[in-house]
Amino acid sequence: MEKEEESRAILSCYREIDNRIKEKKDEIADARSNMFISIMNDVETIHKDVRKPREQVADAETLLGLTNILMDSVRSHTALCITPPEFVSCLIRQFGQLKRRKELLDSSYNVSWVDIGSSVSPIFMSGSGCRTMNGPMLTVLKQRKPVVHAKQARSVKRTHPKEFKAAVDLISDTDRNIRAMFEVLKRRKKVQVESLILNRDSFSQTIENLFALSFLVKDGRVHIYIDETGARVVAPRNGPSAEEIKTGVAKHHQFMFRLDFNDWEVMKEYVPCEEEVMPQRYTFGISSCSAKSIVEDDIGIPEGIPIDRVSQSVCTV
Repeated sequence: MEKEEESRAILSCYREIDNRIKEKKDEIADARSNMFISIMNDVETIHKDVRKPREQVADAETLLGLTNILMDSVRSHTALCITPPEFVSCLIRQFGQLKRRKELLDSSYNVSWVDIGSSVSPIFMSGSGCRTMNGPMLTVLKQRKPVVHAKQARSVKRTHPKEFKAAVDLISDTDRNIRAMFEVLKRRKKVQVESLILNRDSFSQTIENLFALSFLVKDGRVHIYIDETGARVVAPRNGPSAEEIKTGVAKHHQFMFRLDFNDWEVMKEYVPCEEEVMPQRYTFGISSCSAKSIVEDDIGIPEGIPIDRVSQSVCTV
């Protein structure tokens, strides 16, 4: 309610100013009157409280009415402008000097240009923000200063990043595991997939065996097939020669084998005890039902990467 009352009061003030403009339009156009300044001060005071669109429209209409009155006043003054004869008469009246000629016995006027110059000289005085330059500009060409680039010494120091021994050991362990698996396949000729990759004492080493088998399949050094009993069998074969790889005759192979912890538990029950062919890669905690020892196979392979027992692995190479 208070905002509506304020809006009504503002609109009422603008209507009052409009009425004053219509009634005092002659006084507004008079240069000797202060009516125009008084009305503009009132408009500026009310404009500070304007917020709504209706109030803005009323403010604009008030300014438009005031502008129209001023434009009408300017048009009326320009319609009655001074003519050249009137301008000359004014100069003679203000600065003329009477001079009589004896020959013609008539009177003539001589204008005092000194007095005219003295009267209009304030117009040509130095104004605020206006400066002039006297005399011609200097036309002598200035020599351009040569640009001297600072020489920067190149850094000749070379840095060699440190090689991480852990990564080298990891690659070496993987290669040794692949080589050990291929030696087992060469001795046994053919082995079931489950017996080749299973390590019933370590889920992580089972995943490592599956990882090594995927590399052998990719390089074409083993092939997997199904025998007459329906079992998946792995058998070794000669890998492609360098010439076959260079010419593109040899092709890469891949296989997919899903294995998680639950599958590993089922595989331990499916594969009979002591039929795992891959050796253990540690010398402690060997169960009575584990595979052949490292001493029996004469292949020394360090412990591989530990893998989370709840994870699952899908090998694709």
